[in-house]
Amino acid sequence: MSSRIFRFLSFESFVDLVLREQLAFVTYDMWQDPYEGFVIKAMQTDKGRADIIQWFKKSNLSSDMPPDMRLGILEKYSKTVHLQSWTKCEETDALWRIYAFNGNSIRIETTIKNLQRINNIDFFPVEYKSMSLERELKSIFTGNKIQIQKAFSWKRKAFSHEEEFRLISNIDHEYLPEQQINQQSKITPDDMLRALQVFLEKGEITRQEYESGVANINLPSKPNIKQVKHISFSHIPNFIESVMVHPTASDWFAETVEHFCKNYHIKFLGKSDLYKFNHR
Repeated sequence: MSSRIFRFLSFESFVDLVLREQLAFVTYDMWQDPYEGFVIKAMQTDKGRADIIQWFKKSNLSSDMPPDMRLGILEKYSKTVHLQSWTKCEETDALWRIYAFNGNSIRIETTIKNLQRINNIDFFPVEYKSMSLERELKSIFTGNKIQIQKAFSWKRKAFSHEEEFRLISNIDHEYLPEQQINQQSKITPDDMLRALQVFLEKGEITRQEYESGVANINLPSKPNIKQVKHISFSHIPNFIESVMVHPTASDWFAETVEHFCKNYHIKFLGKSDLYKFNHR
């Protein structure tokens, strides 16, 4: 896989990114594709939830956690997750058209190495397949673990031209009840779940106490989770490795972007030559 990745954005978003030295991550429900968070949205309908419960009954997962609890944890944790889209494509006609912003769009470039230096995020290439509830459930729920990242790893084949490379923030503990997490000892939800299982096996707690404890492990309780979350890259020199503008951008716009880049010591590549004719 190429170490270079790209993001297409508006001039306003580009200026905000440079001035803040931060990336703006959003919650999945801000994206237009109704299939984002496919399993999470499915379990919010009566039919979808019934199909998921039926899958749990057939799957024989090695877990003492009832399906309703597992779904509740996934739903509540997913609300604290924020994402951002990049692409492995240098440029395509489709990408410039989708992110045209009236010809005033900008493409920025960075590297995987730079992303690895950003705190509290992970990243992965999106997989393009026909949507399958069973496949996604298998990838999300493995044994006693819940792989939240997998709930956002798939898109329909119609979007494959994007070659999306997705950034995802870590679970945001700002929205978790303080009394249920020990920040000093760095106890994780998996640690607490294993402890509850040991207590249950030893007879130190009842089944009712176990189920109550599982239902309340680090579940987000604050209702006003921000849809946009900014994550800093200020500690990474030359995070933006190059800037290019839309192939049909006006000359005055290209000059404005060039001047802005020069002031912030960012390499400016000029207009894309995607639509420039050259017989040689």
